Amino acid sequence: MSTPRPEPAATPERGRLPSRWRALGVGSVSLALLGGLWFTTTRDDEQPSQVAAGGVEVGHIHGIGVDPGDGQLYVGAHLGMFSVAPDGAVAAVGEERNDTMAFTVAGPGRFLASGHPELGSEQPVHLGLIESRDAAGSWESVSLAGESDFHALEVAMGRTWGVDSARGLLLTSTDNREWETVAEGPFIDVAADPAGADVVLATTGAGELRFYDTAGSTTGISQAPVLTFIDWPIQEQLVGLGPDGSVLVSATTGSSWEQVGQVPGQPTALEVTESEWYAASDQGLFSSVDAGSSWQPVFTFGGPS
Repeated sequence: MSTPRPEPAATPERGRLPSRWRALGVGSVSLALLGGLWFTTTRDDEQPSQVAAGGVEVGHIHGIGVDPGDGQLYVGAHLGMFSVAPDGAVAAVGEERNDTMAFTVAGPGRFLASGHPELGSEQPVHLGLIESRDAAGSWESVSLAGESDFHALEVAMGRTWGVDSARGLLLTSTDNREWETVAEGPFIDVAADPAGADVVLATTGAGELRFYDTAGSTTGISQAPVLTFIDWPIQEQLVGLGPDGSVLVSATTGSSWEQVGQVPGQPTALEVTESEWYAASDQGLFSSVDAGSSWQPVFTFGGPS
């Protein structure tokens, strides 16, 4: 494991980002604007369980992913991993009921996750990075067990980025075993450059949007809206959720934004695919087929039906 002590993150002069990111400038917003979101993001163990239709206990959803092998939709949540059918039916997957604080799809049937073990487990309180090669049927500890509690994970072009909330670090790795520290946090979410430029966009606990490269060089986006969860599906498009569920899109690498829709409730996760967008909130899981303009419930938290 390699986690060198980082230089201070707020020094854009250290190193050099590509000009298309350096030109965006720096902006900041008070942490207070994020309100209760940061609390629920970091203290999920104290939140009440949430129940999907049919009586399936799910809890807060912290990750959404679609398996490219078969198109199956999955969510990682407070009470484990779940598959979601097109009609909204929810089913637990595998035997482990870990408190899944981060979840991402790395390839067909290959998932990465983190969080805390289920009650009664002898595993460390922080799972570090765990991996499944059978679509969440079983999990193997890969690295940082007992050290890291990732609350966001992103894989792009053979590189993994992770927000370690236990230590307040932004980390990166090319093999998921040896990690390098990019910056000190806190951070909420990350979205990697789909062009493979080894650059990631992060939402910080101070309400900023900042680009980072693997060396820790950073630049902020001036006049950016306050966003919590973000995705970067194609080079020309950034998608973000505000703390109030507002859906914002940028076609200018973040220099300008347009609000296109509204997700019901307080958001907890976002996933943008080519054919459908997904967002989770404290009210359930929602999807959009019109680029975020309108959102329909996949399932809502309504208790047993």
